[in-house]
Amino acid sequence: MDLSSRKTLFPENFTLNSDELAFYKKHTGIQDEEKLKEHIMDVAGSALEVYPYYCIRSFGFLRFRIIRSKAGYKKLLELCSTRQNALFLDLGCCFGNDIRKAVEDGFPAEKTIASDLYAGAFFPFLCVLFIISMQISGNSDTSYSILPRPPFRFTFISGDIFDSSFISIQPPLKTLTLSYDDNTEPISYSRLFKPNPSRWTSSSHLSVIHTSAVFHLYDRDAQLLIAKKIASLLSPLPGSIIFGSHTGSKVPREVINQSTQMKAYRHSPESWKKMWEEEVFDKDKDMFQVEAGFEDEIWMSWIVTRL
Repeated sequence: MDLSSRKTLFPENFTLNSDELAFYKKHTGIQDEEKLKEHIMDVAGSALEVYPYYCIRSFGFLRFRIIRSKAGYKKLLELCSTRQNALFLDLGCCFGNDIRKAVEDGFPAEKTIASDLYAGAFFPFLCVLFIISMQISGNSDTSYSILPRPPFRFTFISGDIFDSSFISIQPPLKTLTLSYDDNTEPISYSRLFKPNPSRWTSSSHLSVIHTSAVFHLYDRDAQLLIAKKIASLLSPLPGSIIFGSHTGSKVPREVINQSTQMKAYRHSPESWKKMWEEEVFDKDKDMFQVEAGFEDEIWMSWIVTRL
């Protein structure tokens, strides 16, 4: 397939329900619906020049993927009120609308981190979409503070999950090793990434990790590698979760990814659960509960809970 054919928007797919329309009006400051549509389409068209993700072409990025896993999203909101130092990572954040949704619904903005591949590419589009400014913090060009409209502050960090210098594979922690993950000492971004603000420390503790529309981009081996890496970032406190959604299949199968034209893998709920239990956690599987199921004919939502 000619790559240029994948850099065309599908304007007929542009839709916003009432909640989404209110959200984007609020977070862009654009109240006129036609001007809002024009703004979003301009940003999407520019983003396609960076990488032709199908979700951008089809405006799927406008949806709140984070709420597809109802159990995961409910737990996320519970943790922000029951665990003082709960820290939330949105991995593969794209334009950052999921993390904004979580903050709008009550998760403290200063305890949120958004991460994606491209600091110099998708991050500026995040800023353009929501008409915001950015501040570079620290000494790294991959670490930013976001100053959005309406004002709240969260952190963006750029990195490739397949790069071991960004995230390395570590076995799941059995006990707490850093005092900031209890409920008495304030947690901070600088402590989490110290001494290298562009690399997760091996002992990082995250109460909530969300990743949607990411796993289905890759083959089975790559999905397993991603799962092992993010599992090593999860707090050992009971109730900590990893959750998300991606396209699945009733029967596990290999497919060709529409964005990359490379092989990708579609898990079933059963094979997804088996991968986490037997290959990610192995002998530690009794410390975790894995649940997965279809929300509709295409999207499989899932949640991994630390017991």
